[in-house]
Amino acid sequence: MSRKPVSTSETDGTMPISVLAEKLGISPRTIRYYEEIGLLDTVRRTSGGKRIYTDDDFRRLRFIMKLKLLGLTLADMQELEDIYKIHRKNSKVFPRLIEQLDTHKKEVDRRIQELDTLRKEIDEFQERMRDKIRKET
Repeated sequence: MSRKPVSTSETDGTMPISVLAEKLGISPRTIRYYEEIGLLDTVRRTSGGKRIYTDDDFRRLRFIMKLKLLGLTLADMQELEDIYKIHRKNSKVFPRLIEQLDTHKKEVDRRIQELDTLRKEIDEFQERMRDKIRKET
């Protein structure tokens, strides 16, 4: 009985970019871009030059995606990365992250208030239109 050869990635816990991208639901190009701009440490490569990723890379990219979901920009994340590169401690990064999130939260609150005002204006406009329809019929 012949055995299927086991790929390096199956034995050493690494994965190619296509597998990582699929796990995260993002494109391989996005992963390469994050590497290019310094949000993802330079990844290991096979002897053939193909990128290989680890579970740490997976966790890092998942964290980046979470920060994007929370509204941080890539520039915000690069600032955090710069702080980490200097101090190598999350305790130095997290206070700035909290500040960034506070700023973003204030912006979200402002936008919610604007949207609430817009909703009220729409309601008032609709009511005026309904009144005009009633008066015409």
